[in-house]
Amino acid sequence: MKKIFFTIQTLLMINLLFSCTPPQQTTEGERIYVFDEQKNEDKIEVKKDGEFPDISETYYVVQIGAFTTKERAEKFAELSRTKIDRDIIITYSENNNLYLVQLSPFYKLRQEAELIRDELKIIPEFSDVWIVTVNK
Repeated sequence: MKKIFFTIQTLLMINLLFSCTPPQQTTEGERIYVFDEQKNEDKIEVKKDGEFPDISETYYVVQIGAFTTKERAEKFAELSRTKIDRDIIITYSENNNLYLVQLSPFYKLRQEAELIRDELKIIPEFSDVWIVTVNK
């Protein structure tokens, strides 16, 4: 009975070990491990001046602040760069007469933008972060 229990326990451990291995891609006999891969086609690169890209589809922007003066927007952007490891841009909205502090890149999928927003919301300085939908 002890021997059967040991054998079953060993088989369960082996099964657990192999079922928990990370996803793999094989290239010419070489193993590459993939963890939380983000697709580049889901992102939209943004010019450093923050000008919205001229594309014909809807995209999503994670915005962390909006200010009446450029100086206040720049100060907040600099402080934000010390708190989070993301590209931050400043753009001016003529519609609202505000300087917008946003993250780059922009996203084609709302779910991607929501993940970033939710990650930032737990940091007190970014509790008001929101997503801007740009429709073209």
